[in-house]
Amino acid sequence: MVPLDTNDLLFRIRGGLYLDGILNKTDEDGIKEGFSEAIKDLIAKVNSQSFVLFGWESALYMWPKSRASTLPTELEETSTCKSILKLVPIEVNDYLKKIPARKSVKIKPLKVVNLELLFEMTRPDVAEPVTIRNNNSARIHFRLVLPIDVVVFANPEDQWGQLQDQFVKAVSTQLYEMDQCIQRYTKRKSVPIPQAFHFELPVSTTLTTVIYPAGYSEKDLEPQRKELHHKLGLEDKPYLRRSMAYSFPNDDLLNTHLRTIHKYIPPPSSEDFQVFVVHGSYTYHHYLQDGINDGGWGCAYRTLQTILSWYNYQGYINVPIPTHEKIQQMLVTAGDKGPSIVGSTDWIGSFEIRSVLNSFGITSKIMNIRSGSEIALAARELAEHFEVQGTPVMVGGEPLAHTLLGVAWNEETGAVRYLILDAHYTGEDDWASVIDKAIDWKHDDFWDPLEPYNLCLPQRSQGV
Repeated sequence: MVPLDTNDLLFRIRGGLYLDGILNKTDEDGIKEGFSEAIKDLIAKVNSQSFVLFGWESALYMWPKSRASTLPTELEETSTCKSILKLVPIEVNDYLKKIPARKSVKIKPLKVVNLELLFEMTRPDVAEPVTIRNNNSARIHFRLVLPIDVVVFANPEDQWGQLQDQFVKAVSTQLYEMDQCIQRYTKRKSVPIPQAFHFELPVSTTLTTVIYPAGYSEKDLEPQRKELHHKLGLEDKPYLRRSMAYSFPNDDLLNTHLRTIHKYIPPPSSEDFQVFVVHGSYTYHHYLQDGINDGGWGCAYRTLQTILSWYNYQGYINVPIPTHEKIQQMLVTAGDKGPSIVGSTDWIGSFEIRSVLNSFGITSKIMNIRSGSEIALAARELAEHFEVQGTPVMVGGEPLAHTLLGVAWNEETGAVRYLILDAHYTGEDDWASVIDKAIDWKHDDFWDPLEPYNLCLPQRSQGV
């Protein structure tokens, strides 16, 4: 994955723009034509002096076309873009500052400057399509709000006046793409609400924005994703499912469970190892979370929860993360355990993990290792798993279970390092504490040399 260029500033423009229009005809073609004309009129308004932006939690209002602002002396047309940092609070990952320097990879946080359109409306989770009803009138007026969500990257040294032109162009472009979405997905007399999603892709140092219609399933959107994959040169793996949208700093703060924490851990030297790690996002699940006292017996349940979160974030499934009791009930339903396990503190292992994953339509492979001293012999197969499948792996050995997120392997020397996410952690879900105590690259001596291990390797489903 090519990292985002954190030397740039990211300006995020959000808000609701009212779309007003007239339908002269109420058949499908007439509806499409009416909405397209209305969006053209709205683009013209965005390119007029009435277009206004303001900085979140600031006193800054600006009119990009006229270059006017409420702080003209602080932000002149020839000022550098970074001048705005003194005027508008930035959205940034403050928790990165608390991560111990000895453990953390040196990541320069992305600075997000939030700008808002008047009549602000954030992207809804679910939006109903607009339904056109013919009331026997010759002309029908419609009005709705388009939820704009635009990102613009800028060099801090660029001139502020030029950047304002980019703001206008970016919002206009998104409106045009929303029109394309409406044209594509309007069926009969049902018009979808277009929504913007931003994605971090392996082929770009900026974010890629895609417009999807609200209310459509991932299956419905697969043809559009395939077209985009071909256009962008992406692999036959999910990159553009809505659940994979970029997580902005404030989004991370809202998560109950920490997300994708391994990206803050420095990998072993690339001169000594080839590094293979999990693809995409997941959430970290461990002892004592969610009000459940599972210390001493729940590590495999927590590892399973982390694995299922990965499948949720990659858009393969869309299910609530099951509780321990729900997992036990699923094992009973599958015939793997008797009813007495429900509500118990019974430990489960790799075979039970595979059974539950199978209940969600996820296939898995089981790798049997005779002893911890032989895990290094499986390095090639584990490296291939992370390169091709990219899913978290459950490692079960009596009575402990761990989540394996990657391996670093030297094919010539046979040396191996293992990226372990520790489900036995009992501390707070604080970034600094978790990264310091719950995740690390381990050596061979991490494994009990006499203990047998069973590894559950979940398989990636097909499709984009």
